[in-house]
Amino acid sequence: MDNFGIISVLPPILAILLAFITKNVLFSLFCGIFVGATIGAGFNPIIGFIDSIGKFIIPAMGDSWNASVILMTLFVGVFSILLEKGGGAVAFGKYMEKHVKTKKHAQISSWIGGLLIFFSDSSNSVLLGPIFKPITDRARVSREKLAYICDSTASSMPLLLPITGWGAFVMGLYKDNFPEGTNLISVFMKSVPYNIYTISAILMVGIIAFTGWEFGPMKKAEERAATTGKVFSDNAVLLKKEHEVIIPEGANPTIWDMIIPFIILIISMFSIFLWTGGFPEKGFFEAISNGDTMLGLCVSFFLAAIFATLFSKKSKVLTGKEIASTWVGGFSQMIEAVLILILSWAIGSVTKEIGTASFIVSITEGVINPSIMYVVIFIAACITAFSTGTSWGTFAIFIPLAIASDISVYPAIGAALSGGLFGDHCSPISDSTILASLGASCDHMDHVKTQLPYALSAAAASVVGYIIAALTYNPVLSLSISLLVLIVIIFVLNKFNGGRVKWSQAEK
Repeated sequence: MDNFGIISVLPPILAILLAFITKNVLFSLFCGIFVGATIGAGFNPIIGFIDSIGKFIIPAMGDSWNASVILMTLFVGVFSILLEKGGGAVAFGKYMEKHVKTKKHAQISSWIGGLLIFFSDSSNSVLLGPIFKPITDRARVSREKLAYICDSTASSMPLLLPITGWGAFVMGLYKDNFPEGTNLISVFMKSVPYNIYTISAILMVGIIAFTGWEFGPMKKAEERAATTGKVFSDNAVLLKKEHEVIIPEGANPTIWDMIIPFIILIISMFSIFLWTGGFPEKGFFEAISNGDTMLGLCVSFFLAAIFATLFSKKSKVLTGKEIASTWVGGFSQMIEAVLILILSWAIGSVTKEIGTASFIVSITEGVINPSIMYVVIFIAACITAFSTGTSWGTFAIFIPLAIASDISVYPAIGAALSGGLFGDHCSPISDSTILASLGASCDHMDHVKTQLPYALSAAAASVVGYIIAALTYNPVLSLSISLLVLIVIIFVLNKFNGGRVKWSQAEK
């Protein structure tokens, strides 16, 4: 059978609910995997337990893409801890003190950084977080807010650009579903203005940073940080452990100890993208979009970590023995995050096995009224991505449906992409959400709980945008009205939640 009916949504719902209740993501994910495997095994719990490991968890580790993400995550751990303990991040933070003096400035600079770091959702958050963590900590910005900024900017930008791994994947789906000879870049760019949720999520970060309008659990987190200086809660379980940075006497770390390894990272990354993408035989943008993303990220982070090691030695911050222990520590601090990633991929395989996505899609069958079709596609994609924790899997389901539907194709594609990104942002079993928590050194469930009301606000405004799109087929008008509605929502929720967090508190 294609799916097990409504029972097919039980494993992801169970995992998500348990994660909220227990705050133990590993336990929650395994419970979801076990229940799903048991359903797939004809409700035999013994076979379900065996299949949980042999059929889902082990293959999740063996998948070449997943293995590359694991390796990249380990190298990111080494790179980030070397920047911290090697003194480069400390020197960068001291330099930025002269320019970033307030909570508002810290959020805006982090937001801009997220817009500029657009290479891959797998690495953007874990790169952005360690760079700006010293800045946001000093300005008393909560780790929950930093994780939100990472997730809503660095993890969203790749979906708006055709020269990223996300862009290449989406255009691959276009190639499979449009007639041969279709200009895929043109299709991609024409659908971008209808990618309303993605654009709204990015701009919402800037709106909140500029206005100081906060609401829900995020406001409580920001008030805690502003008034007590505690950037994470007392009972937070950080995905990446905190390290005390001690600069020994006689050491002289500089801002270049971070900037040069970062430059090496960017240059090597794009060089490998171009090389594996067939440059110069293929054009620059075509080569970038077709390059081996994960190979480029793994090699680049490894190379950047080597240069960070050399600079920490040159600046006399770390000795040879300390460098060796730092590398080991960098790997070990990522173990929990790697395990969560593996189990999140495994539960994604479980939901595919028992037909969770196909059941959700079947519910929308027969909804053919063009005036609500974009909204239906968007909401169905939201639910699918949130339940399964995968945006790419959601794209693979809904983009062909959007292209085949008897409605204007660009708004339909935009709705499918937006819905997939919403679920990817919000779901505690999504790898992008996990990596944002990791990059910001934040409690994972605290990140999910504080971000969810913000994401739901952007989603609600996007629904209005897709209604306007169905009535006018005008991308500028539908996006503009959606953003206007979003601003009103943020303003009203902030007013009902007691107004802004005082800047004076945050600047003490």
